[in-house]
Amino acid sequence: MKPATILDVGSSKVVCLIGSVVDKDGIVVHGAGVSTYAGFRDGAFIDKQSLHSALVDCIQKTEKESRLRIRDVALTVPGAFAQLFLTDATITVGEERSVEAEDVERLIHLSLDKVQRQEGWTLMHSTPVFFMVDGVSSTEVPEGVSAQEVSALVSHMFVKDEFIHTIQDALDDLGVEISMCLSAQLGEAVMLIPDSERVRPAVLIDIGYMQTDIAVVENAALTGLCTIPIGGYQFASDLSFGLDVPMEAAEQAKRRFVFSLDYRDKTEVLRTAAGSKKVSHEAISYIIEARAMELAGMIRREMEKLGVNLDARPAVYVSGGGLLMMRGGLDFLRDALNLALKRDMPWTPRLSSPNYCSAFGALDFVLKANNPPEEAMNRRRDDAVSKLLDKIKDFFMK
Repeated sequence: MKPATILDVGSSKVVCLIGSVVDKDGIVVHGAGVSTYAGFRDGAFIDKQSLHSALVDCIQKTEKESRLRIRDVALTVPGAFAQLFLTDATITVGEERSVEAEDVERLIHLSLDKVQRQEGWTLMHSTPVFFMVDGVSSTEVPEGVSAQEVSALVSHMFVKDEFIHTIQDALDDLGVEISMCLSAQLGEAVMLIPDSERVRPAVLIDIGYMQTDIAVVENAALTGLCTIPIGGYQFASDLSFGLDVPMEAAEQAKRRFVFSLDYRDKTEVLRTAAGSKKVSHEAISYIIEARAMELAGMIRREMEKLGVNLDARPAVYVSGGGLLMMRGGLDFLRDALNLALKRDMPWTPRLSSPNYCSAFGALDFVLKANNPPEEAMNRRRDDAVSKLLDKIKDFFMK
């Protein structure tokens, strides 16, 4: 089957993966490239030249390793550059015929007409959340079903035009085009969270370097999305300010820190270009845990604003490299949120880390959309979410 290439733009790095389906359910990665850059903040890139260099570098690395020429990429869109709208629509089918594929598409387009579109934003994809068939709720695409009336709640994801143009400007130097855009959180959620846990709303928390994205997912669609401007960078920045050391030394202290250890009467030596500085472990612990508690509180409040019923103990998954790359960070967050957080990044022979989850999620999603299983071509599948995935690809827009 034809390989797919994805370009994942995170808040501190860009990742390029080229892979294909193997043994029906598996994925083989032919090449990978990772490059760091200055990142983005408040929905804008900090240094576009840094981004340009990183994009070129990671694609060239991927081409060299895979020995394949990359001509187009599926681009992931982080929460800071995405907008989500939920709208519904209803059509009358009548008694003379069953629901057809054209009816489902008409439902989606009718719901899209209700979106209050904003200038400077382009539709990425439209995904049905669920259907109402003669008043009965269903997650299955109702093709072939006899019904008088069919309704649908649809999730519409938009991407900021400036984001696409900025990325495409860099890719033009390589002769590479953006073939489609995909919400980074949608790809992650569909890969990480089992179908059975997405029947009711589940939550994905992606803690990056510059920000934290929270997504609510139901079936194969996002129904809530928000961004918190706190990530791994802010932990290091707090240490740099509080300890009066350069960011490089603060990063060293952050990476060595372990949550829940007793640091009383212990010190650490931070090495800088100007020399060494002895600092109290207790001070490091105080600074980091204060920021972590603030982040946990913001995550909880934002989930409640998104309509998540925390008392119902929803499935909550976490990914990203910010807090999760710090030893004990996951357990700290579990206790602070009082939720049974899960971190089930599928094992990979390389790049096996939560901060590469969005890249692998996008690759998995695009390959499933572009290369449906053979049995899906020969018979109508029972898996409702798989049916919706097949529909999603029809609504990707460049």
